[in-house]
Amino acid sequence: MFCAIFSVFTINSYAVSNSGTIVENNEVFACTEEHSDNNSECLGSLSEKAEKILNTVYQDKLHEISNYDYNQWWMGEKKQREEMKDAFIRSQELWLKYRQDYCKAASTGAERIDGYGTTALSCQINMGIRRIEEIRMVHPDLSDD
Repeated sequence: MFCAIFSVFTINSYAVSNSGTIVENNEVFACTEEHSDNNSECLGSLSEKAEKILNTVYQDKLHEISNYDYNQWWMGEKKQREEMKDAFIRSQELWLKYRQDYCKAASTGAERIDGYGTTALSCQINMGIRRIEEIRMVHPDLSDD
């Protein structure tokens, strides 16, 4: 069920993120259209859902890395796996900061107007979708697809 929800979320959100702007998103647009000025609950729910999906994908990959049989690597050692895990954790921490700064830059033109929150949220969701794709491309076993 989670995968089905994630697939729908990703497909719908990603369709707009390919429009040439990182600050537009279908789900965010739907919240503002349906709820007009009373959209904070809808947008909050959407933000929570997006962050939960991103965190779940991240935690799943971290678990995969943490439990990978490093003996599968040529002359593999536990230290290598721990270094990979540490680098993955650090990259996520840096990415979260990057996303915050990037979306601040991308949405600056909307500051001080009513649509600023939806513009910034759209950016965060779209960046999260892209990050999920990146996380899924990391494989401890380099022969994995």
